Amino acid sequence: MKTFNTVAIIVLIVAVGYLFIKDSGSGSSAISPANDSEVAENLKGQDFKGVRVAYINTDSLVRKYDLHKELQEKLAGRARILEQDMANKAQVFQQNVELLQKQAPNMSEAELQAAQMDLQQSQQSLMAYRDEKGAELAKEQRSLDSLIMDDLKDIVENVKDEFGLDYILSYDPNSILLAANENYNITAVVVERLNKKHNQGKASKEEE
Repeated sequence: MKTFNTVAIIVLIVAVGYLFIKDSGSGSSAISPANDSEVAENLKGQDFKGVRVAYINTDSLVRKYDLHKELQEKLAGRARILEQDMANKAQVFQQNVELLQKQAPNMSEAELQAAQMDLQQSQQSLMAYRDEKGAELAKEQRSLDSLIMDDLKDIVENVKDEFGLDYILSYDPNSILLAANENYNITAVVVERLNKKHNQGKASKEEE
């Protein structure tokens, strides 16, 4: 198993290198395929040691995937509501602090200590509320990402089988793929299929 993993890694590195150097002399002639027929045409000449590779620009994909945009907008809306809610609560807390500062000279030591204790508890409650709501938003973001990945997995598997691909790589600022030939960028095709599936699902729900 260890030997197999090593071989697989070497093959993948070769594939990445191939994507980088293939047609490097043609410069701007490489163009991302926009549909199935263009993907098939670009892949015709790609065959090195029996391995066929394409890639997806994930940053571009999430920007153009309708479902992701819809869910991200809803999540951003909830984040803005939380931000405003926190600002209101913080303002009330600050007003209470200022009120205590004004009243402090006329309060006994015991009264001042009790008031300070109340403010401290209010501050702790405010921070706990902030952390709780922040955790909820983070959980929703993870759920959104997981949903997108589930949808993407099904589409990618179909694309892989349809075009006889061995690897479909992820290309974004955080990936190990530093550069690639645009001829093998199948983002547009994957996005089109994701949006088609999403729109068909919406239409089915509206008909129910």
